[in-house]
Amino acid sequence: MENVILGILEIEKDAKDRIEEAEKEKNRIIADARAEREKIINDKVKSAEKKLEEMDSEEKKRAEEKLSEIEKQKNEEIDRLNKVFDERREQWENDIFNAVING
Repeated sequence: MENVILGILEIEKDAKDRIEEAEKEKNRIIADARAEREKIINDKVKSAEKKLEEMDSEEKKRAEEKLSEIEKQKNEEIDRLNKVFDERREQWENDIFNAVING
């Protein structure tokens, strides 16, 4: 009878040990899953930040190219107007002078 009781106590102890091991394994798996989730989230955030930086860089490049083109067109127009002014300045001076003199 005593052997039966010792056997039952041994089985109970083994069951408790297995439950403790299972609990430890469960906690380890949960911790690993949380760590993996955090890694995935961090990787996705880094990837999104990199993509945004690339997009920002491309937008700045396009804006600078457009601004450069506008600046070039502005300078060409100023040069054209200066040329027209130089070509017609004497005529305009004469027209203004004659308008003032002849009233």
